[in-house]
Amino acid sequence: MPELKVGASPEEIAAFWGEHSKREPSCAESTMQGFKNHALKCHNCALAQSRTQVVWGTGSANAALVFVGEAPGRNEDLGGEPFIGAAGKVLDEFLAEAGLNRDEVYIANVVKCRPPNNRNPLPEEIAACSPYLQIQLELIRPTVVVTLGKFASQSLLQTTRGISSLQGQLQQTEHFKVLPLYHPAATIYDRTKREPFFEAATTLRQVLSSSDAS
Repeated sequence: MPELKVGASPEEIAAFWGEHSKREPSCAESTMQGFKNHALKCHNCALAQSRTQVVWGTGSANAALVFVGEAPGRNEDLGGEPFIGAAGKVLDEFLAEAGLNRDEVYIANVVKCRPPNNRNPLPEEIAACSPYLQIQLELIRPTVVVTLGKFASQSLLQTTRGISSLQGQLQQTEHFKVLPLYHPAATIYDRTKREPFFEAATTLRQVLSSSDAS
């Protein structure tokens, strides 16, 4: 199978993955690393000009639970891992409330590079990165995906509904369940969002328990 070229378009990445997935499956960890290595050199959108580095994702490639955020912030852009700033501390609190830790889950973002000044990701930036997220989810094959914030939730659920109407409402997609939540950063700036955000940890525990039992 030919190698994926640096600077490949989203369509070429998707086609490459389509060919890859038809072949005999390889170790998820090594395959994930291969796609990560390609993404680290990605220039498919203008964010490549302002980023410090690509923030691919971190955690177990065999996780039953994946968290998907929106885009890296300043700390993540410098550190190379998602959710390592103030919002990451809130996410760690949520994980503890759900009886989990980071080693048991996979954490990624819809957009892999930091938008300047932490602005919202643009539609074309989300589109450019969407094949990478699709590859991550295809490799991990999670039972549940927790989407953090408006852009992650709308992107994975293919909806225009606002995050307030989606918060904590479990959704079933073709391949996995989706639990949309406020972005952890939003609970810092708007304290009224903390209670419903953390209440969803109970829902997540129940969903994971029922999945384990089935």
